[in-house]
Amino acid sequence: MHLNRFCAHLWILLLSGWLIIACTAPEDEKPDRLIDIDKMADILTEVHMAESRVSRLGLASIDSSNIAYKHLETNIFKKFGVDTSAYRKSYIFYSSHPQDMEVIYKRVTENLQKKIDVKKVQQQAKG
Repeated sequence: MHLNRFCAHLWILLLSGWLIIACTAPEDEKPDRLIDIDKMADILTEVHMAESRVSRLGLASIDSSNIAYKHLETNIFKKFGVDTSAYRKSYIFYSSHPQDMEVIYKRVTENLQKKIDVKKVQQQAKG
């Protein structure tokens, strides 16, 4: 049952991302330190998982949720060796290039599906 809710939340996040993409002005020049597509997909996979974790915590305060998310986000950026500025500039650039963003989000969806499949196999092995 949690996987169905997870998938529903995932689709909401993905649709929100596409909505943001549609509302941003195009940026034609590649920014300095542009994160490559593969790495960006891996980062966004982790970002969406972090958002899901925080939402499942059920924290009463938005401030508490933001603090928890920022902590997870900092760890994600450290893991991938990027800083906030490079991530944001890369996200804005890819958001203004729908073909690239589509490739990225296809990979994000594939990455998340793989994680769900692994979880299912682990649960079946326990059960």
